[in-house]
Amino acid sequence: MRKQLFTYQLYLLLFFTCGLIYFIFDPGPTAHAADITTAKDFAPWTEGRHNGKFTRNIYGYMVDNKNIINETNTSNGINLNFQVMAHINWDQSTNTKYYLLLKSGATFKVLTLTSNQVTRTKVEDYSKTALWNVTVNMSGINADQVQLVLFDDSNSYGFWPTNGVADNGTYPYTLISPVIDWDRPASDLPKLGPQTYAGQTITFTLNAPDLRNSDGTLTDALRFDNPVFIPNLTSQQVVNNVLQSSYKITTDLNQAEQIQQLLPQTDTAFGHQTTLNYQLPSSPTTQTFQYGGLKNLTLTSTELAQTISTKTNLAPDFISQVTTELGSNLTYRWFYATSEKPDFKELSSKYPDSQNSSGTFGQAWLTFPKDSKFLNFATTQNQLGHQVYLLMKIYDQSGNSKALTNPILVQVTTPILQVPDTINFGTISTTKLYGGGQLASQSSATDQLTVNATGSWQVAATLGTESTNSIRKLNGWLSFGAGQPLHAGQAVTVASGTGPKTLPLNAKLNLKGYHHALPTNRNFNETITWNLTTQPTPSATE
Repeated sequence: MRKQLFTYQLYLLLFFTCGLIYFIFDPGPTAHAADITTAKDFAPWTEGRHNGKFTRNIYGYMVDNKNIINETNTSNGINLNFQVMAHINWDQSTNTKYYLLLKSGATFKVLTLTSNQVTRTKVEDYSKTALWNVTVNMSGINADQVQLVLFDDSNSYGFWPTNGVADNGTYPYTLISPVIDWDRPASDLPKLGPQTYAGQTITFTLNAPDLRNSDGTLTDALRFDNPVFIPNLTSQQVVNNVLQSSYKITTDLNQAEQIQQLLPQTDTAFGHQTTLNYQLPSSPTTQTFQYGGLKNLTLTSTELAQTISTKTNLAPDFISQVTTELGSNLTYRWFYATSEKPDFKELSSKYPDSQNSSGTFGQAWLTFPKDSKFLNFATTQNQLGHQVYLLMKIYDQSGNSKALTNPILVQVTTPILQVPDTINFGTISTTKLYGGGQLASQSSATDQLTVNATGSWQVAATLGTESTNSIRKLNGWLSFGAGQPLHAGQAVTVASGTGPKTLPLNAKLNLKGYHHALPTNRNFNETITWNLTTQPTPSATE
């Protein structure tokens, strides 16, 4: 009885054991590549994982700061590149099939790719797995969003019935990428503020890959034509099944004093117009914005007799933008430089008559008094062909530099030739009129000739056509200094020199004697035409 019971238990144990073994090794129903072709919408992505060099890693797409999904622009079109964890000898499989899931608006379709459209290259070997680079040629692919699907049911080298960190078996033997924005990232690129500044930080996220150069090196998809801006891809991750590339744009205060690269392009523009190029091959775009907030300070020499405020030279929305992002407890200081000495120095150190050259940001404005020493300095520099610049720096309460405007030009426009509007000889006495003689100008203090030119120059004067009231009717003529009498139709040299100069005219009225009757209270005058000719200073090589 005991023997029979033992035999019965042994048979029962063997039965269950064999059944269990049979169950474990039952391959189940066979999956087909066609399974994914019936999809009606995007599928959950298959996330891979690297557990270690000598352990079994999880098959799927690798998306992290080391494994960046990216695009490359090649002579054969745009390539989309993925990092995939798969079998160490995956390239020996002959069962691999490739698909793209495409969606545009409400339209969804599945596109079968040929092996010529996809390249897989091993990146790194592990114990039984390897990291592979999968490159898809996307020439002719148009869609708002895409997903790459890899299928491989090879018993030796393919994928598992369920894959990824989530061990998803919706589509057996299949690895599915995150959803990627394809044709539309350009439209999602945020508009940068109307007045950006050095010291600002800008962050945003796009549902798109990053960019890789043709030589294989990763590079940011963002490019600026302004040295202040530094773009960086800070992370790439998958959120709600969609790939997201996050960017952080910082500004380098050390680059903000590069004068020639950051001046306003026109005298009416606030700040330096800057171009942002989004270089992603699938959806390239550009946008322009203003950097720095300051407008050139342009004046005429006659305005120097007035008080000049710089309030209107700062963009109206610049202050609110800075204080919103950096706080209201800010101070400022103004700095100047020249094309001859381009290192910025604090304005108050040499031109203390400049009012509010430092103060509370947003509450005080740099103001130049009448006959400003700095503006007179700028005038002289401009006349010599040199440029003068201003720049404002913004500080926190601890004195740390937090922001800068763009540099601007200070331009004082002075006529190249300045002569008096009127030379007044006053009233001629009867004795002088009939007896002859010479009269000096009564406006001699302002009878000056100013030339604002580089190189050598010469000024000549010519009398206009003789009229009824011409001084010439009195047997008189005009002269300057010891020069020749002025004539009609014949230019007489009045002065010559090199470089900017201001000279007295020493105007004289010469009378030979007039012996005819004249009406009383009659005014006599002459019209003078001035002509300046210049000769540029020869260069050292001439």
